[in-house]
Amino acid sequence: MAQKISWSSLFFSIYMPIIIVILCKSTSAQNYDCGSNTTIFVNNSQYEANLNTLFRYLLSNATDPNGYHQAVSSNGNPNSEAIYGHFLCRGDLNASACQTCVDNVTATDLPMNCPNRKEAIVWRDECMIRYSNQSFFGKMDTSPMRMLLNTLNVTGNSTRFEELRDNMMNNVIANRAPTGGSLKKFATDFVNVTMSQTIYGLGQCTPDLAPSDCNTCLLNGIQQFKMTQGAHNFQPSCVVQYEIYSFFDLSSVAPPPQPLPLPPRQSPTGGFSGLSSGNGSYTGKIAILVTVSTILLIVLAIGFYLLFRRRKSWIKFGAASVFHRRDDSDESTSLVSLQFDFRTIKVATNNFSDDNKLGRGGFGTVYKGRLANGQEVAVKRLAKDSGQGDEEFKTEVLLVAKLQHKNLVRLLGFCIERKERLLIYELLPNTSLDHFLFDVRKRSYLDWRSRYNIIVSIARGILYLHEESRLRIIHRDLKASNILLDAEMNPKIADFGTARLFEVDQTQGDTIRIVGTYAYMPPEYALHGLFSVKSDVYSFGVLVLEIITGRKNRGSPNEQYAEDLINFVWRNWREGTPLKVVDPTLSIRSKTDIIRCIHMGLLCVQENAEDRPTMSFIVLMLSSHSLTLPAPSCPAFVTSIAIRVDTKSHHHTKERTIGRSSVNKDSITDPYPR
Repeated sequence: MAQKISWSSLFFSIYMPIIIVILCKSTSAQNYDCGSNTTIFVNNSQYEANLNTLFRYLLSNATDPNGYHQAVSSNGNPNSEAIYGHFLCRGDLNASACQTCVDNVTATDLPMNCPNRKEAIVWRDECMIRYSNQSFFGKMDTSPMRMLLNTLNVTGNSTRFEELRDNMMNNVIANRAPTGGSLKKFATDFVNVTMSQTIYGLGQCTPDLAPSDCNTCLLNGIQQFKMTQGAHNFQPSCVVQYEIYSFFDLSSVAPPPQPLPLPPRQSPTGGFSGLSSGNGSYTGKIAILVTVSTILLIVLAIGFYLLFRRRKSWIKFGAASVFHRRDDSDESTSLVSLQFDFRTIKVATNNFSDDNKLGRGGFGTVYKGRLANGQEVAVKRLAKDSGQGDEEFKTEVLLVAKLQHKNLVRLLGFCIERKERLLIYELLPNTSLDHFLFDVRKRSYLDWRSRYNIIVSIARGILYLHEESRLRIIHRDLKASNILLDAEMNPKIADFGTARLFEVDQTQGDTIRIVGTYAYMPPEYALHGLFSVKSDVYSFGVLVLEIITGRKNRGSPNEQYAEDLINFVWRNWREGTPLKVVDPTLSIRSKTDIIRCIHMGLLCVQENAEDRPTMSFIVLMLSSHSLTLPAPSCPAFVTSIAIRVDTKSHHHTKERTIGRSSVNKDSITDPYPR
């Protein structure tokens, strides 16, 4: 009697490995370290010029067949601080893939993740780039270290898995010596655990290491492995990795041996079964069965693959729908490294737990999170019915990703999955300015020195947006809750969802969709939809007056009978009693500076936009106490404007103007002349 072929055994023995490879393949890993906070260079310095030169050296040598190159940049000046750098591409990459990785890291990853740092290192799956103002060539460094672990634990016989894995990785260490004249210290290996599971391993050192140092570095990385289905250990001098799928070019190692076929079964008559049976060839039946099963199982494997990739496809196509509406494919491509997996953020925020909630705004909720590498982040989860739709989301990602300034919050990445839209920012431990400024108990933490530093720093951040960045940005929603504070109470401007990009020669824009916060809007924007750099100047002026007084500017029509902040300050200025508006918790020692800031704030909130100073003049006013300030004219008083608030979109829509107060528009003399 012929032996029956089991569909299930055929599936698990032949096709299950294929499906496991598909299901277990992880996304590309990326990590970085920016050195100490003290190693920072200033913009437009010689160090920055040298660093750009170093990046050009590395990129021009990225097609080196060894996948490695060292360079030193000092601009030929013996008094200039030298910068040492190198890149290391994974040993199985071709020259084109190596060059692409080096280009992406030097052009995007390093400036984005480690701006103005004198030393930094970025690890990608495909390459590693490192630079420093201290030579590290030929030295073994195992710190800083980054470990990425597969989230799945080992199934089955874990002891056998660990033993085979460690033996395989020891073979990797033994085989990583240069061969064939190559300088690469790179090796790969594999080991079959079961008929359906294979472990693949890789080890690589920078070629400038001595053999003993390379061994030590690789062993140190292997010792960090846990009992998971894969791990990736990054060190400055070496990289080790293992997975249960082939994550490198298999041509760099012999393919895994196939399971041996079962011996032919001897028939009761002494011959061998399988040559013929019944009415036809048994071999032919097996061929037909294998062919049919192959077709069906390939379809099944594709189904598994599509099921596994569905979530990632949502991200990809969701991102495409957001980021490819205009001719901005180059911008979108540069943002690939900023895209986070939704599961990663869900784990980091403990499934968006209320315990991790930092606050809630008109467009969504902000959560505290901790990534797998220990980095703390702030995750802005846009409400599904938020008025901040695709355009605002795209604006915030594209703009903030390009902006690099110490007084602007740093965007670490974004995530799109179905209706979920997440923005991942650096976490600033002291939350936002309004939590201190408008809290009676916390307000005392802000002495005048801290408040003055906040005013100056915000001004410099806005100046960067208006005049110093590659783009010309109008923020349109400057307010206390959008000013975040770091551990030293230094401010950073956040929330660019409503920002607008201006052309270089553009001075004004208009819209019928009024967005922002009413209390900080200048009249020309609130009433007519006109906005310009002077709109941000007005908002900055309101913010300055709030910082000095500790009072909110009242912009709600429900509070139209209360004296708003600008009225309050202007009245005391006209009466010659400006110090009466100062927050009573402040110890007034620097009367001159405080009065000068009140004066500047009133200049910013003047009714006529043309009368308001530019941000460059504001920064000059703050830095030069000898500069004589012009007398402020009447501020913008719009005592009652009926506005309709769309509760679904949280956008203010202009409905009709009820009236405007009659005011004396004559200028007054500065009561405290310089």
